[in-house]
Amino acid sequence: MRRPALVVAAFAVLVSVFVLPAAVGATGSLPRPVPKILSASWGTDGAVGCPNGQQGLDNIPVTFNWFIRRASTQPADFQIIRSDGSVATPPCALHFPPDEPDEAQTVNLIGDFGDSASGPMPVAIRVVGALQGKAPGARAWQPIGRLPKISVDPLSGGPYIVDAWALMPSIYLGDPNRCMTGGNFVRVMWSNGLTAYPTGEEVGAPVAASYRALYRLPNAKTIAIAPLEVADLHDHETSFNADNMHDLCLPRLPRGAKLTGVTIAANLVQDPNGDPNLAERFHVIPSS
Repeated sequence: MRRPALVVAAFAVLVSVFVLPAAVGATGSLPRPVPKILSASWGTDGAVGCPNGQQGLDNIPVTFNWFIRRASTQPADFQIIRSDGSVATPPCALHFPPDEPDEAQTVNLIGDFGDSASGPMPVAIRVVGALQGKAPGARAWQPIGRLPKISVDPLSGGPYIVDAWALMPSIYLGDPNRCMTGGNFVRVMWSNGLTAYPTGEEVGAPVAASYRALYRLPNAKTIAIAPLEVADLHDHETSFNADNMHDLCLPRLPRGAKLTGVTIAANLVQDPNGDPNLAERFHVIPSS
């Protein structure tokens, strides 16, 4: 969800062998029986392009609670409703910048959706096509069907957390930017692309130092775990193409601990428009 034309960048493949510990977090698939849109956030105004060469376009990343099948994704699957009642279809719908198999929750819509200065502006999105998806970790793709329309966050709003879940070995082993330390791993999904505030560079130590993963123990006590590192960084050659997720690399957890939330302080990350985040205390909702 970044400013230049969206061209997939090559990145180095890690050659060291890394085996996830047997005790890693969750197994199987997430208990998410119903697909839904978690967020649609206006990222840029006239600053990106499509692979076919069109430039000067807007982007709206749409993030789901399911993985979306790339082969099923077509621009006509989406309708963008503007503030004047007109409807636009994006000329391209990309699985980029998040482009790895375990990053399939977001589809980046690119097109002329409005004007932040004089209007009209994008206000809602509908899914109307034949998208297929599945809960993270599930085996079979399923038809998603039509989904209720969701409001589009304004351009001036900062990024916010929309999802958090424990990464399971079945989908995490092949991730080239995975955690290389720790025994449990949490994917934190945001509404928009993320860089460090206010520099626009890839995030660093201040973000890692602020994140906390919240867990509820069998005795009902809640503990806050600081990550050893934050992974899923440097996905592409430039931070302009940074994606909308971070992986928290956590130490081994007490037996029976269940993820209940994620926190981070304000003014640490920004979206492609340069708007900073507010302080976050995201609550994990079962079967979401």
